[in-house]
Amino acid sequence: MRVADMLEDPGRRIEIRVEGPPGALARPITWCAPTESIDPSPFLTPGALMLTSGMALNVTDVRIWDAYVERLANVPIAALAFGLGPAHAALPEGLVLACRNRGVPLLVFPDQVPFVLVQRDVQDRLSAERYEALRRGSELADDCTRIAADQGTMQDVLHRISEVVGARVSIQDSTGATLLAAGGEGSLAARTEFTLPGSDRDRFRLVVEETDAQTTIRTLLAPVAAVVSMQLSTTLGSAGVAHSRNAGRLTEAVYGNDAVPTAELIALARDAELEPYQRTGVVVLQAEAGRSTTYLRSVSWRARVVLAGEYPAMRFVEEPDLSTILLQSESLDPAQLLSAARAAVGRARSVSAVVATAENAAELGLVLRMCRRALGPSGVHAAPRLDFDAVVDTLRHPGAISLAQRLVAPLARSEELLTTLEAYLRHSGATPAICAELFIHRNTLAYRLKRIRELLALDLQDGRVRATLMMALRLA
Repeated sequence: MRVADMLEDPGRRIEIRVEGPPGALARPITWCAPTESIDPSPFLTPGALMLTSGMALNVTDVRIWDAYVERLANVPIAALAFGLGPAHAALPEGLVLACRNRGVPLLVFPDQVPFVLVQRDVQDRLSAERYEALRRGSELADDCTRIAADQGTMQDVLHRISEVVGARVSIQDSTGATLLAAGGEGSLAARTEFTLPGSDRDRFRLVVEETDAQTTIRTLLAPVAAVVSMQLSTTLGSAGVAHSRNAGRLTEAVYGNDAVPTAELIALARDAELEPYQRTGVVVLQAEAGRSTTYLRSVSWRARVVLAGEYPAMRFVEEPDLSTILLQSESLDPAQLLSAARAAVGRARSVSAVVATAENAAELGLVLRMCRRALGPSGVHAAPRLDFDAVVDTLRHPGAISLAQRLVAPLARSEELLTTLEAYLRHSGATPAICAELFIHRNTLAYRLKRIRELLALDLQDGRVRATLMMALRLA
C-alpha cells in the first residue's frame, strides 16, 4: 500500500495538501499510527502513516510546527494524515509550510470521517497484502524446493526468486562479497537482507535489491530463505565431493602418489575433458587453521564464478581442507591468470591461494604438487617455477628409490644422526643455525657430523655430495 492509495476511496474525501518531493506519494505504508502526542517520534517506525487532529498543538508559531514535522521527517514516516475537527477547523498554515519544507506528504480529511475508519481501512489493506505475500512466499518456497530436488543449482534457485520478486537477488558472504546473483546489474535503491542460519564465522546473507521497496518483501521471502539456507549448506558444507569426478581422479592420482607416469596423466586429463597438450592454469586454495570447510568452499565458489567468464574450460575438486581449480583457454596467459585469481579471491584474507600454469599434462602433476607445497600465508601468490622437491619427483624411479635407501641406510638406526644431517643440509652447514634448530652445543654437532662422515664414508663439504644426500633423503 502506497500513500497515493489513500485517495482511492472517494467516500472518505481525503485530499492531498502537500505532495512532498518527487516519488513521495509512492512511499510504502507499513502501518497506521493514530497519536496526539506533541512528540510521537520515539514510538514511530519508518513507513508509518501518522493520524492526528493536532489536539496537543493548538499553536500558531511556525517554529513549533516546523520542529514537530522535522522530528517526523527524521523517522521517516510515509505521510502525515491530519483530521479536521474541534481542535482545528482549518488546516494550520504552519503545518502546511513545515510539511512542504521538510518533504513530508500531508493528507487532510474532514471531521465527518473518524480516525477509526481510516485506521481500519489501512490495516485491512495491509493485512490483505501480507496474506497475499505469505501465500506467494509459500508457493515460491515450494517451487525452489522442487528445483533443488530436481538437481537444480543455486543459480537456478536465485533466478526463480528474482523472477517472482522482480528484483536483483544475491548471496553474499561475511565479507560482503557476492557469491552468486540473479536479476538486474549493480546496486539498486532499496535493499533488504536476510541473514541465513550458520556459524558466526560463516554467515551468509540473501540480499534483495529493488528499484522501489516492497513492504511485504520480508513476508514474501521468509519461507524461501529457509530453502536457500538448506541448499547452501548442502552445497558448501557437504562432506561429499562436489566436483567433476574425472577431475577428482586426476588430482587424487597426483596428490596421492609421488610420481605418476606421463601416459597415465594424459589419459586422466582426457577423462577430465582437458586437452593434455594445451596450457592449463592451476589455482589451489587452502583456508587458515580454524576456518571451516564451508568458508573455504564459499571462497572457491566465488573464485570459480569470476574465473568462468574468462576461462570456459574449468574443472574443480573440493576436499575438506583444499580446493583445486583447473582452467584452460585458447590463449591462457600466466600473468593474466594471476591477476584474475587475485580479483576472484577478493577480500578473503583467511585463504592462501597459489597460482601456476602447466604447459602440458606431463608438467601438470609436478605443478599441482608444487602449488600444494607453496600454500602458506594468506593472499594470492604465484607458485615457484621449479623447486627442489619437483626435481626429486622426477627421479622417483624404483631403482632410484632403492639406491637412495641404500645410501642413507647406515643412519637408519639413529634418529639423531638423520635429523642432524637434514638440518645440516637445510642450513648449508651453518653451525649457529643448526645448533639453534636442534638445541645442541656446537661440540655435540661436531661429534655427530664426524659420525655421519664415518658411517656414510662421504665428504660433506662437497657440493655434489650434499645435493645427492638431499635428494636421497627425499626419495628414501
